[in-house]
Amino acid sequence: MPNEHPVSAQSDFTEQDLLQWVETRFEQLHAQAKMLVDDYWRQLKSQRQKHSKSESGRIGVRIRRRENQLSFSIEWYRMATLRQNGQNKPIAQYLKKGRGYRYPLGNMLKSEPNWEVELVEELETEFAHIRQQLDQLGKIRDAVQRYRKVIQARAINA
Repeated sequence: MPNEHPVSAQSDFTEQDLLQWVETRFEQLHAQAKMLVDDYWRQLKSQRQKHSKSESGRIGVRIRRRENQLSFSIEWYRMATLRQNGQNKPIAQYLKKGRGYRYPLGNMLKSEPNWEVELVEELETEFAHIRQQLDQLGKIRDAVQRYRKVIQARAINA
């Protein structure tokens, strides 16, 4: 990457620079995830028009951003309806991701049409990679913040 420079002992690279890089990378990952989610909904809509109601997909995906933590999650859910006061109301049943970065797709997609299974599996591979990167960025950010506390505590006690 052209903007990445090795850090030498005499560099002016600071902890703040590193935190800024983490934040920039986070924003890039968020934009990438948003583009993938938007593309999923476009494809879902297109496929629903091509297939009968019995073959329309029922799996949804969304991004939930946590501003104060510089983080976000990518969550899959099953779309359903609830009959209430004579009207059908849409509801979302969020699916559990479990440990690791990937959703267990087997049970989640068991009764879904083939076109949707392929679409979800393809995107989940991308989403798992994004989740893994987010996890590592969070660890970098936390380590820099712990480092700053150690340095500040030493400066106060010196």
